[in-house]
Amino acid sequence: MNDESIKDRIIWASLKNINVYIDQNKILSDININLSYGENIVILGPNGSGKSTFLKLLNRSIYPINSNDSSFKLFNKKNINIWDLRKKIGFLFKEMEQRVTNGVKLYDVISSGFSGIFNSRYSNLLSEREKVKLNNLITEWELSTIIYNEFQSLSDGQKRRGLLARALVYEPDILVLDEPFSNLDIKSNFILNQNLNKLIKQSVNIIYVTHSIESILSKTNRVLLIKEGKIIGDGSPYDLINTKTLSYLFNISIKVIEQEGYWRMLPFSN
Repeated sequence: MNDESIKDRIIWASLKNINVYIDQNKILSDININLSYGENIVILGPNGSGKSTFLKLLNRSIYPINSNDSSFKLFNKKNINIWDLRKKIGFLFKEMEQRVTNGVKLYDVISSGFSGIFNSRYSNLLSEREKVKLNNLITEWELSTIIYNEFQSLSDGQKRRGLLARALVYEPDILVLDEPFSNLDIKSNFILNQNLNKLIKQSVNIIYVTHSIESILSKTNRVLLIKEGKIIGDGSPYDLINTKTLSYLFNISIKVIEQEGYWRMLPFSN
């Protein structure tokens, strides 16, 4: 067994009897799950079902209720240093785009991935090694022509690519992405899908939320279904992405069609 296949069996996140409350409202209930290297996971569910909250558990911006029978470990640790976490997992959340103030250049946004602080001018403090990493990411994500443009002047697709480059500055093994395809036009969606599948080929593991099954990455090998704060399904795409299961998940009659590893939904007609 080679080193890569051994690593693919290692659990990097373990959640046992996890419950999450926000403003006294129970958002996640009785979450029991392990996440392992080698898994590329899509999370599906209706709005307000707890998908984004689940991802925020992984970046430690939200904490579960402590109890005697609950346990939450990242990389086999109950407590992990935030800097260690950033080097292991790259994060992209919807609200990040709004956190960038007017006038901040795309270059500064990407370089802020090293400091973890938006709107910082860390680009003035970059080491030579960090500059090399940054320039490689700018090239890989085709951002050279817009790198000194103001971030807020960019298209949604350009912003998304910039924030993904930011998430990759420490070359993490794992990416956690909250709705990476939202508000993208057809071309931007297609390009992002290609780029993320390319990262998976490079052994980056991706866990992501999407509302569109058309955007599910072809290399996704695990599906989590979340409804009303509970995981109601956990399995392979071919087991769970189907007419019956998704009609129940979204409370609507739909028809699911699969073609060459991609899916789409159609209104159900009698």
